[in-house]
Amino acid sequence: MADLHLDATLGVAGDMLLAALVDVGADTALIQECVGAVAPEAHISFSQTHRQDQRATRLHISISQKAPPRDWGTIRSELSGAGLPVEVLAQSLSVFDALARAEARVHGTNKDSVHFHEVGATDALVDVVGSCAALISLSPDRVTSGRVATGTGYATTAHGRLPVPVPAVLELLAATEATVIPGPAEFEACTPTGAALLATWTQDWLPGPTMTVDRIGVGAGSRDPAGHPNVTRILMGSNPNYGTTQRQGSEVLLECNIDDMDPRLWPSVLDSFMVAGARDAWLTPILMKKGRPAHTLHVLTSPEQSTVLTALVMEVTSSIGLRMSTVDKVSLRRRTETVEVMGHPVRVKLAFLADQLVNIQPEWDDVASIAEVVDIPAKTVLRRATTAATVAWG
Repeated sequence: MADLHLDATLGVAGDMLLAALVDVGADTALIQECVGAVAPEAHISFSQTHRQDQRATRLHISISQKAPPRDWGTIRSELSGAGLPVEVLAQSLSVFDALARAEARVHGTNKDSVHFHEVGATDALVDVVGSCAALISLSPDRVTSGRVATGTGYATTAHGRLPVPVPAVLELLAATEATVIPGPAEFEACTPTGAALLATWTQDWLPGPTMTVDRIGVGAGSRDPAGHPNVTRILMGSNPNYGTTQRQGSEVLLECNIDDMDPRLWPSVLDSFMVAGARDAWLTPILMKKGRPAHTLHVLTSPEQSTVLTALVMEVTSSIGLRMSTVDKVSLRRRTETVEVMGHPVRVKLAFLADQLVNIQPEWDDVASIAEVVDIPAKTVLRRATTAATVAWG
């Protein structure tokens, strides 16, 4: 089984990721064809360069006529009408949909009201569509990522000077199981486009690649700072255990019993753990001594995040202590695909026991959003998405 691992421990941006995909062997003819279909005013090329004496591939984009920034609706229309291969279209729509959702959360609005600025420019469109075409051409069985370096300092944006990581990047990565680390760059090392591509593609977040490495791709950023190479790396190789066994690992389970907290606080408290990087957070109703009703709070987290989440439990609840235990975790191999329901993309999680597909689950946020937009019951969208996924992969 072919694995593709995205190494963003020095940062990631759309142009760096596309260059790394080309460096590892992506089909440049398909990339050129897809980019030309959605952005005929753009010409792209690739060259060899160095970052801190490390060889890398760099993307060059020249734009003959500057287009105004696009909003989500315009991008969706342009992509849908460009005649892209179905898989490239679905991936590209999913990436921009993730960006729209993140921006909507940042600005407190719905995604259809979002007006893209930097990520709506032609070069961002090139980065996303080109990267999606490159990934499809490589056809990995699984995409994994590790820690994501965000940089430090401030970034100049259409909304002014913002701290790094900028809000959209935080929203995108908070919705995943990514571990975010600062630095090493003293600038924006992880851009919204780079974060959206990682968040959309990554099926498993791992400390590092687990594979026999066959190929390495290195993509260069536009800057060449002193002290570290400004690159994104891609590793491709084989994993003989993937696809035949379940993946396993250890997690940390934090627990405490609480009987004196206003129950109206629980929804925001549970949300705060997920935003902070918990794998899961939930409540169990219990009866304590003297017959008092209470709840057991459970927070499942990686060992790396356990210290942060322990402090957060003390901060946002009335607990003055907790239990901590290490638990073994067994989870099915899974991947995310995209189906189309009434002209809108729906992400679908597929779970496998060995090579047998045993579960199909559409993303509820996508289902609910489409139901609202087209004004039909969510259960209808859910049924259609499940049926489409079953026909395609079941």
